[in-house]
Amino acid sequence: MTNSFNNNNNGNRWVFSEASFEKINGTVNDLCSRLKAHVVVFADMNGYPISFCGDTRRIDINNLTAVGAGTFSATAEMAHLIHEKQQFKYIYHEGESQNIYLCNVGDDYLMIVVFGKKTAVGMVRALTAHAVERLTGFFSELQGEKEKATEFLDDEFRSLLGKELDKSFRL
Repeated sequence: MTNSFNNNNNGNRWVFSEASFEKINGTVNDLCSRLKAHVVVFADMNGYPISFCGDTRRIDINNLTAVGAGTFSATAEMAHLIHEKQQFKYIYHEGESQNIYLCNVGDDYLMIVVFGKKTAVGMVRALTAHAVERLTGFFSELQGEKEKATEFLDDEFRSLLGKELDKSFRL
């Protein structure tokens, strides 16, 4: 079984094995469990949810990720307006009974953590940073594997094409 997710740099969808997808889910589930968070969502910057866990009965995950992605777009423009070199990496909203912590995972993904008042924001930041580090490393590995496969396929195609052209022209 394969799963896909959007690579926002070029709009292509990555396809990866169930084992790879389970690594993403494992990281999200581990973060949710360790924080005792209400909900943890991993999504792309277009607002497409990739993985989530927690009590989602009263939360529309698609809308949450769309608004989260929009929030990052808005704050990226704010960073630009005040001459920041990069967009803001973390966004925190404090509510009456629940809080939301958003952070980017590289340039293409975001993590949304919904948690209660009993959970310390510092703990959320620390554990989420660790999860982001794991995911960033994993995506770097996937990108490296993708580049190696593309390079191999390009070399293989070039070789086969050369042989077929030689046959066609009787060289």
